[in-house]
Amino acid sequence: MTMSEISQKQLNIPSGRATNQAGSRYANPNDEIDLFELLLRLWDKKGLIVLVTLVTTLIAGMYAFTAKEQWTVKAYVSPPRMAQMDDYLTLRRAFARVSGINADPQAIANHLFNRFTDMVSSPNEKLTYLSETAYVKQQTESMDSQAKRLWLTEMAEKGLVTSPPDEKKTLPYFMLSASADNPQVALALLTDYVSRINDQVIAQDEAEFQNNLQAMILARQKEQQDIDFSLQADRTNQLANLTRSRSTAQRAGIKDYYANSASNGGTKIELANSVHKYMLGENFLSAEINSLTESPIVYPVRYHDIDRELSLLAPLLQQQVTAQVYRYQLTPGEHVKKDRPKKALIGVLGVLLGGMLGIGTVLVIDSIARYRRG
Repeated sequence: MTMSEISQKQLNIPSGRATNQAGSRYANPNDEIDLFELLLRLWDKKGLIVLVTLVTTLIAGMYAFTAKEQWTVKAYVSPPRMAQMDDYLTLRRAFARVSGINADPQAIANHLFNRFTDMVSSPNEKLTYLSETAYVKQQTESMDSQAKRLWLTEMAEKGLVTSPPDEKKTLPYFMLSASADNPQVALALLTDYVSRINDQVIAQDEAEFQNNLQAMILARQKEQQDIDFSLQADRTNQLANLTRSRSTAQRAGIKDYYANSASNGGTKIELANSVHKYMLGENFLSAEINSLTESPIVYPVRYHDIDRELSLLAPLLQQQVTAQVYRYQLTPGEHVKKDRPKKALIGVLGVLLGGMLGIGTVLVIDSIARYRRG
């Protein structure tokens, strides 16, 4: 291409486009804004961007410092150690010596802990406990009945949480957590709830134990009474039979044991039959009656064995035991976490949002200005 051709093409450039290129530093030949020009525009309006960012950050900061806080206290529990149940196990072993029921300490500990975890997870237990706390009463004092129920239900579901061991995290402990608007209240809610459930488990177990104990004592007493009644009835019957036989002997004039002999052979009346006991004679029968009346009843070995068992069981009715049916693997005071508001995060988000709003504001204003100029 010759220089004359190039010159000719330059002369053929539309005057409007040439003027636009000379008059504007913000537009390219295709009326597009490049990145450098955009940065120049934002830099020109940096004061507005900073102002919007400061205002947004201030609003975010006010929210961060005035929003209602929420703190969570967490604890891990597992079955108790034997030392935590010493009095309880002593009482159960004493009962086992008489009842023959196995009193394996580990089985008892696991049984009580399972009861504890079942009861501590019960929605009814949570609702009952929370409704009686001063914290809940304070939080819901200005609410109507329906709002209170909704707030209490949500608190029981999200503010007092219980979870079984997490297999994915290989954490073999039962987790408990409580949330409130300050860490001290959350700690009190959790520790009081755990203590309350522990006491209820022990109370229920003690009631069942006392019921079984009383049933066993009554059964032993009845068995002993049956033995005594049987022996007393036997003695009464023997006395009646002997008295009747003595009366018969008196009327027959038989003083001593009567034997009839005939032709060099002695024939004795068979006395095994009570009908013929009068043949023993008045003297023998009187002596038998006196001996039976004055001598004590001879009880079998089982009767005395029952006496021994009752002497062991009766004191257990008066004994009251306490036990801790759980063991802390992580005590509540060792894990305290602030859930909200996260002030640092809110501050960072406020700055970012403010910067975005500032840039957006500048771009909108610039677009309106360009539109009006066009």
